Amino acid sequence: MTDFSPEFFEGVKQSITNGKIAYLNQAGLQVERMERRHVVNRLPVEPSHMNHVGIVYAGSYFMLAEATGASLIKCTYGSKYVAIIKNAALDYLRPAKTDLVVDIAMTEEEAKLRIAYVEEHGKGQYPLDIPVRDADGALCANVHITYYLMPSKA
Repeated sequence: MTDFSPEFFEGVKQSITNGKIAYLNQAGLQVERMERRHVVNRLPVEPSHMNHVGIVYAGSYFMLAEATGASLIKCTYGSKYVAIIKNAALDYLRPAKTDLVVDIAMTEEEAKLRIAYVEEHGKGQYPLDIPVRDADGALCANVHITYYLMPSKA
């Protein structure tokens, strides 16, 4: 399997829908688009994603944003790096009661600029700002995640 082949993208998709992280497998994430430097994931809001006051649970926002951001990194740089979380912050703008959607992309130029430090040092921090929208497209939260990229052993 070569990076950026149809099989590569299918493997990235499977890693968040039927992979090593049981919580992701159970969450029901749906991959709507997965291509070079562009990922769209949807989280169908089921009872397991609702909190005690009838809105989407904070952990569900985080899980969707984190998995989508990590997928974008993989779909941008291939298998060269492994992304892990260094820190995250969620800025809630409005409650959601419907599906959540994350649609993130970057240009080739942006991708080159963003990875420069990591390429120079072999590892390093990689911050991403990830907007989370509801099914109608309203911005519900901004999630800032700093990933730490390490060389892949694969």
